[in-house]
Amino acid sequence: MATTDRQVLLICMGLAFVFWLILNLSQEYEISKDVRLSYVVSPERVIAGTPPQSVPVQVAGRGWNLIWESVRGHTLDVTIDVDDQQELLLSNNLLRQEISRQLSSGDVTVVSMGFESAQLLTTPRDGKRVPVVPNLRATYVAGYFSPDRPTVLPDSITVNGSADALAEISSWPTQEVVLENVEQNTVVTAPLMQAPPGLTLNYQEVRIGLPVEAFIEQQLSVPIALDHAPPGDSVRVFPNHVTVTLTIPESEFGRYSMIDFRVEADLSQMRTAGKDNTIPLTLTRVPESTKSVSFAPRAVEYYVYRRDN
Repeated sequence: MATTDRQVLLICMGLAFVFWLILNLSQEYEISKDVRLSYVVSPERVIAGTPPQSVPVQVAGRGWNLIWESVRGHTLDVTIDVDDQQELLLSNNLLRQEISRQLSSGDVTVVSMGFESAQLLTTPRDGKRVPVVPNLRATYVAGYFSPDRPTVLPDSITVNGSADALAEISSWPTQEVVLENVEQNTVVTAPLMQAPPGLTLNYQEVRIGLPVEAFIEQQLSVPIALDHAPPGDSVRVFPNHVTVTLTIPESEFGRYSMIDFRVEADLSQMRTAGKDNTIPLTLTRVPESTKSVSFAPRAVEYYVYRRDN
């Protein structure tokens, strides 16, 4: 085929494609959109309950118009202005008008919606002060730990919304914060958990402080206390002391003594018959600030000396 013939053929094919495109894009088509609803309310009022958040719709128009509408994405944001009205009927017609205002062209129309009319009620805005609960997970370098609970600044926030919605709120969590291989005091910024529709927060984030210290072991000799000793008889245990090993922050070394701990032998568990004369021990008093506590031995031998009547 000569070069001129190939050029003519390509031109004809191009013109045919253009005419085909014009013909097809001039026809009516439908596409689906997901309409996301938001509401503007007077600062002194709040919507009671949970209003509709999204509505599926079908829009129709010529192909030319729907091309741009499709480029804008599958979702469409529509704002309903409630202002300071105590109630507003969000009817099918009202919502259709608001959606039509947000479409890319007046030639694109809403043909169907998965929506029924909804009555929007507003109540005076109320506020409630609640503590912030840090959602913090941390791992530590070997030999380090956190001796105290994390601190939060501010430690409480104000949640605004309807009185009914606030009644069930007693605290507010942060989003999860993960710290790894911590070996020194750390302060991080943590976003608060996002408020659901109808509620607002006076803070969006807080600062969490995590105290971190090296820990050491300290050993103490603690006497064994005899509990439920039989009257009249004399009971001895061997050994009469145990070694208590506690893990504490380095800054608290020397703070504790044997009087801060109590190890008991419950003599009501003694057996007067048989060869086994051992009894288990129980650690009944431990300072709260210790990280971990162990003691040895876990059981002792007992001897009963009976007195002559």
